[in-house]
Amino acid sequence: MVMLRGQAADRVRQAIMEAEHHTDAEFVAVLTREADAYRFVPTLWAALLALPTPPLLTQISLGLTPFDLLLFQVLVFTLLALLFRVPALKYSLIPKAIKARRADDLAVRQFLDQGVHRTTQGFGVLFFVAKAEHHVRLIADHGIDRHVDQIEWQQIVDNFTAAVKRGEVETGFLNVVEAVGVILRRVAPVTHTRDELPNHLVLL
Repeated sequence: MVMLRGQAADRVRQAIMEAEHHTDAEFVAVLTREADAYRFVPTLWAALLALPTPPLLTQISLGLTPFDLLLFQVLVFTLLALLFRVPALKYSLIPKAIKARRADDLAVRQFLDQGVHRTTQGFGVLFFVAKAEHHVRLIADHGIDRHVDQIEWQQIVDNFTAAVKRGEVETGFLNVVEAVGVILRRVAPVTHTRDELPNHLVLL
């Protein structure tokens, strides 16, 4: 799963700097490979599928001893646990609600950890992407949120999400920064020259 580095990350940084040049708002972009390691998923599914192994083998009447049955069960569990660690399989086994919740939780933590809530006028905006979950969040601080039309904001979020789902993460970041920048020129036009938060793409 390729992360944005080098020139791609630099283009995101340049887009943030350009957008901030026209507004008092502060933008922070965060990209994570995955919102959670989900280590319990391979183990849980392997255990559930290995559980009926002994009764199934008994039905086949192979003349196996209890020790043989236990050995087969352990073998099935081990093989499935390893197989389900393959990312494509692992993420397909995780319910969408769990992936969304984990990604949302991490986005909120990053909003706080990156200091987006500590700007002078409450004009901070977080752009967050969890690649494995194909999940995005835009979190605006109190100085912005109450002034923005929610329908317009949701359209921007939908476009951002669509780009990430297509695997166009860089394009998604560039487009969303530009779109939010246009809104904030109106909501929070530039009055002071300052840079309270880092402009570089934060990679987790």
